Amino acid sequence: MTSTVPHQALYRRWRAQTFAEIVGQEAVVATLRNAVRADRVSHALLFVGPRGTGKTSLARILAKAVNCTDLQDGDACDRCPSCVSVREGTTLDLIEIDAASNRGIDDVRGLRERLAYPPGQLRRKIYILDEAHQITGPAWNALLKSIEEPPDFVIFMFASTEPSAFPPAILSRLQRFDVRRLTVAEIEGKLDRILVADGRAADAGAVHLIARLAAGGMRDAESMLDQLMSAAPERIDEATVRDLLGLADAEVVDTFIDHLIHVDGAAGVALLDSLEERGRDLRALLDQAVEAIRVELIAGVGDPHGGRHEAQALARAGRRLAAIDPNRAGIGGLRFQLELAMFADDQGAPAGDESRPADPTAPARGVRGAASAKMAATPELTAAVPERTADARDERTAYVPPAPS
Repeated sequence: MTSTVPHQALYRRWRAQTFAEIVGQEAVVATLRNAVRADRVSHALLFVGPRGTGKTSLARILAKAVNCTDLQDGDACDRCPSCVSVREGTTLDLIEIDAASNRGIDDVRGLRERLAYPPGQLRRKIYILDEAHQITGPAWNALLKSIEEPPDFVIFMFASTEPSAFPPAILSRLQRFDVRRLTVAEIEGKLDRILVADGRAADAGAVHLIARLAAGGMRDAESMLDQLMSAAPERIDEATVRDLLGLADAEVVDTFIDHLIHVDGAAGVALLDSLEERGRDLRALLDQAVEAIRVELIAGVGDPHGGRHEAQALARAGRRLAAIDPNRAGIGGLRFQLELAMFADDQGAPAGDESRPADPTAPARGVRGAASAKMAATPELTAAVPERTADARDERTAYVPPAPS
């Protein structure tokens, strides 16, 4: 019988509800719990970090904690009416604003008009502004005084991935918390807990691959796992992960790097053809190759000749891949850039690249260089240009005393 309960994404179902459930971020969690315990929570806070690392979750948990009627050592109980209303989204005293779509001065004016109204259910009125770096300059100016001196019952919380976009006058009034990327081990631990709770099985290699591909973001890892749980009704293995996400096998990545280092353009193009025929993502191939080169370079720091390739050859290949723009569209897109990298010469630059060191014996390039070369090759032209002597220069620049009055 089909369940009537709608499916809820894993990252929503497994969102942390208390500080104790936050993965990683020990320093931030400890500071916030101490502030709640001592009743010293700032009226304006900024959570900064990469996407999917827990910025908004920390803000929501803090909103619970400052309103909780049964605090547990600085943490929300998640059981009292205040905590439940925040968790279920039924309270009007927690206002979450998407600053990406409510970023103008008119939006801020509406927010300011509502600040004076006290909370109706909770003790503190909380404003959480996500993607706050997209707020416009005039809107920040209109909000500045409210951030500096809000009503006693108001707390502002901002979440952003780009703190450099904030005006300095705003940053100086916010208490900043930097949320770091999660480690692979931390992501693996939570994914294992999700699998056990859902009665699912996965190979250790598959879980490790998901955690590594998430690049420090728990939400990305949970989204990938959610997709894989639908794709593999039984056990999730590493092959399923690679097929679904368009990843190349490790051996194929090594072969690609070999072709790149040995400038084997023909074999490299054939490899790219094979990957595309099998539905592999070339953007993922680029990421995999860059990561493999980085790992081999770091592993060979103590022994430059101990790896599969010479360090200098790896560095040249890495520079060529780092110069690729995967977002370029049209005829110069990713496929063409990868092919061009395959045909680069031993110096790491395509033939004719202006960035290569110039040959001191070669004639100068450009219009003036071409003119000089033509004059050097034509004696009569050279003879027609009189040599500028030191006397002529002295004559032109010599000091002339003023005439006596």
